[in-house]
Amino acid sequence: MFVYEKANSERLILHLHGFASNTKSSKVKALRDYASQSRKFSLFCMDMDYHTTTTSGVIEILDTLVKGFKSRYKKIFLSGSSHGAYVILNYIKLYGEGDIDAALLFAPSYSTLQLILLQEGAEKCAKWLRGEEELSIYECETGMHITIHKGFAKDIVENSYEIISGGYVNFPQETPVSIVIVHGTQDEIVPVEHSKIFVKKVKVKKYIEVEDDHRLSKSFVKLLYEDGIFEIFD
Repeated sequence: MFVYEKANSERLILHLHGFASNTKSSKVKALRDYASQSRKFSLFCMDMDYHTTTTSGVIEILDTLVKGFKSRYKKIFLSGSSHGAYVILNYIKLYGEGDIDAALLFAPSYSTLQLILLQEGAEKCAKWLRGEEELSIYECETGMHITIHKGFAKDIVENSYEIISGGYVNFPQETPVSIVIVHGTQDEIVPVEHSKIFVKKVKVKKYIEVEDDHRLSKSFVKLLYEDGIFEIFD
């Protein structure tokens, strides 16, 4: 399933939802409403099904979408939540500026594999880490049971996709595109300290902390309408 709100002929927000989310999320609804009402950009978001493929596969899909939309829009901005932001950061690492103009990241997951291991334990994940079997987990934020592709972990390790590992930040200090990060101080899924580590090393355009949880459930609409978060790139 996908959402495509054609509200502006020159500017497009391409949004990537989180790991256990989809196009029916509250963020996607808020973004669609804002695009429709403000007419400041068009919006595209599709169900990425991250757990059924590898990060390399998702990055390839994202690049195909970006290149396709670039023939229609003058400016393309990437927007990502949690693991969606993880994919975007790795896309920027691989492609540099490419065809995108900026990226806005909400509660980015810089270490998706490590967070899964921390939640599930190394013993349970041993065969999955070797690419021998799928991994079934309970996603506590959404209450969903998810089965993760058997090649997911191995792909991350082999391609060094973890942005933060052992305190080391695997990302260029000078970003090829402008990056804005928003993170909630009450985030119990991805610690806000991870964003603090990242912005100490990487020169982002703006870093914003809000008193909110991982989903930014209290502040996301305010960020759109009152703070004009996407207008930072104007």
